[in-house]
Amino acid sequence: MKLPKTRSRLESDLGMIYYSTDAPPIGGRLRQVPEDFIVEEITPEGFVVNKDLERLNRGEGDFSLAVLEKRSRDLIPLVSMLERRLGAQIGYAGIKDRSAVTYQLISVGLPLASWIPPSDIDGVSIRVIGPARWQVRPGDLLGNRFTIVIRAIQSPPDGSALRPGWVPNYFGHQRFGVTRPNTHRVGKLLIKGDFEGAVKEFLSSPYPGEPEDAFLARKDLRDSWDLRRAESSFPMSLGLERAVIRRLLERPGDYKGALLALPGDLRRLFVNAYQSYLFNLALSRRLEEAGPFDVSEGDLVSPLDKANLPSRPIRCDCTNLSRLRSWVASKKAVVMVHIPGFRTRLSGIDAEIYTEIFSREGISQKDFAKISESNFEGAMRPAVFWPVSFEIGQPQVDDLNPGSFKVALRMTLPKGCFATMVLREIMKPEDPAESGF
Repeated sequence: MKLPKTRSRLESDLGMIYYSTDAPPIGGRLRQVPEDFIVEEITPEGFVVNKDLERLNRGEGDFSLAVLEKRSRDLIPLVSMLERRLGAQIGYAGIKDRSAVTYQLISVGLPLASWIPPSDIDGVSIRVIGPARWQVRPGDLLGNRFTIVIRAIQSPPDGSALRPGWVPNYFGHQRFGVTRPNTHRVGKLLIKGDFEGAVKEFLSSPYPGEPEDAFLARKDLRDSWDLRRAESSFPMSLGLERAVIRRLLERPGDYKGALLALPGDLRRLFVNAYQSYLFNLALSRRLEEAGPFDVSEGDLVSPLDKANLPSRPIRCDCTNLSRLRSWVASKKAVVMVHIPGFRTRLSGIDAEIYTEIFSREGISQKDFAKISESNFEGAMRPAVFWPVSFEIGQPQVDDLNPGSFKVALRMTLPKGCFATMVLREIMKPEDPAESGF
């Protein structure tokens, strides 16, 4: 199957090579205002988390459940701040978009009625909705519902261009950063044990899309490595970077220790981002060599449950190959691709693809065992996905961009799937950052 390729340099650099459709791009821009991108989490019970969710009871226990609404806020720094203020662990199911209005369920490691949610955090609302015997953990959701407005479209789009079928299940732009797409680069340096390199990539690699004050501060630090000057020149908005700089000033040369100034979730995210990058490379190779639905012996295929989520991986062999091919062809099952880790057992096409990728990257699976604070064992991910529901509004005159049009979309996606992967099929941006991705 010959698939059309991206025109974006950034997407190519992140391994997102192919589209599923050759429909002409409608162009446009996302996230001109935060309300243009609304994300509502769907709990394992099937509840949509938003302002209408008033009560959820998971049994009397040591935890509280709350709806976290945030507007234009990064989740990990926000969680870290809340944990310090409340003196309790915050649990969450997934990392939501920064440039958006998002609603998600969180757990707080305090019994119900023993604490009061802070109400003075800009762009944040926390509303307690019930007790729980256990905390919310990553992956504890069915999916997310997205309500999105695409603006600055030059002409009213053809409705057929707004209805993609299957979508390559790439990890999206936000996993790596759009203005600073280097999260995976830090992760690679971490698994190779190059802590100095990881710190310098995090602190002093300037990217053109950054605010000017941040760009100039990083550039000066890269050129001079004057940490004392950087302590005063780095803007207050770079709070995590400033924390690393302070730690290095206290303990010169202790780059591994300096990384401990960052939240543990962020350190794990660096490595997860590198795993995601490797997955994107592997998925693109698979799409190129075999297409999205071809099944061979050694491949893994998983039936889909009622929520369109993979239920159990089945290894293909000569006894079940015909049956699994039929399931995949009828959309009752999906081909799975490995996310590499130190326990990954590669087989089928994946084994050949990853052998070449690891050689080119200069790594091995054992490298993922070097990070002691977390287990990067590896996982599996569907090669493709389909929106569970997809609704399109009529194109309208864009009130924020005279002479242009806007269109609203609503879709529900299984957990782990990125709405931006559907949007890239529709918009096909050459410059994802400029287009609001």
